[in-house]
Amino acid sequence: MLKKILNTLFMKFFTAAAGFAIIILVSHLLGTVGKGQQAVIAFNINILLLAMTLLGNSTLIYLAPRKDFPQLFIPSFIWSVICAVVIALIAKAGWLGSFFGTQDTAKYFLQTVCISVLASVTEINYYFLMGKQLVIKANNLKLIYPLTNVVLIVGMWLTNHFNNIGQYVFSLWIAYILSLIYGVYILKDEYKKIYLLNKKEFFSSAKLLFRLGAIRQIGGIAQTMVYRFSLMLMVYFFGKQGEVFNGIYSNSTAIAEAILLFGTSLALVQYSSLSNTRSNTHAKNLTIKMTAVNVLVTAVGLLIVCLLPKAFWVFLFGQGFEDVGYYIRILAFGILLLSSTSNITQYFASRGNFTITASASVCSLIVTLIVGYALIPIYNVIGAAITAVAAYVTGFLIEFIYFLKWIKRK
Repeated sequence: MLKKILNTLFMKFFTAAAGFAIIILVSHLLGTVGKGQQAVIAFNINILLLAMTLLGNSTLIYLAPRKDFPQLFIPSFIWSVICAVVIALIAKAGWLGSFFGTQDTAKYFLQTVCISVLASVTEINYYFLMGKQLVIKANNLKLIYPLTNVVLIVGMWLTNHFNNIGQYVFSLWIAYILSLIYGVYILKDEYKKIYLLNKKEFFSSAKLLFRLGAIRQIGGIAQTMVYRFSLMLMVYFFGKQGEVFNGIYSNSTAIAEAILLFGTSLALVQYSSLSNTRSNTHAKNLTIKMTAVNVLVTAVGLLIVCLLPKAFWVFLFGQGFEDVGYYIRILAFGILLLSSTSNITQYFASRGNFTITASASVCSLIVTLIVGYALIPIYNVIGAAITAVAAYVTGFLIEFIYFLKWIKRK
């Protein structure tokens, strides 16, 4: 068990490091505009992936020991394809407008839809492997994408072929194709068993997947929109200049997410422990202790980052990113609350309750919509940072209040 946990922690840290390397490379090589475009494309794939995995998400971990692979894979894959077709038709009809990017990024939207389908299959493979307790193989699969992406970008940079956002999209294609191939290879024995489900079997499996996964995934979609909706609003309100704002703001949030990495990793270990205990007293005490450790470490990390001078950010990301530290200071309080929320979230998850977290995420999204529409058109990046803090405070208060109620009655 310890080996699996350490391997999972290594995977999370390595994935984060690879993602951070991409941020630095894109910032230096493509500047604020290119970084903003990359942030929008990455967001599009992220939100599309959440929609396409409404069935094939982490609930597969629970179902993999109980259901045959075809009963899980076929409904999940068909849902992904249906989502892709519907979204592509909506985009082609022009109903999305500029909401998912300016003209420079919108021309890649159909490609991002296709890439998201590849990514959704990799997610299905990953969660099925986790459900079969093949944790190390699952983590190896998860590392293929970020490792390939970094290697390709570095290779194109060294050969002077990385000079526009199109090369970034190309690296995504290759990375996700390799992830897909590797996942199918690992599960080749399961794929050989795929058969055509009858109507009753298909709808029974789809209904089960939806019932178990929909609430959790809807909460995940809402939470992702809280993190990324400000990027969409800045493009929507400012167009090309919004891409510059996005480049700066996305790097600020990336630093904040890097600080959160310790807390999310700690919360993962906490979830693993709480899921294997029925003692509510132990669950409460462990959650409180881990939250305290999380907040302390996160606060120290935020303090160090907030004290870094402008010259550091220029050195790290290049010219145009000198105000990254200023926006992190605005985000700091919200990040601290968000970090502590991750421990409370895992407490509810280990007790089998996903509704509270999903409700908190939806409320945070509503706050993001209201405050974002009010502040971002006036204050651009500052408005986006304030919006994020308001959303994080909302989510924390809802989960914290319910946590207090739960531990009193248990």
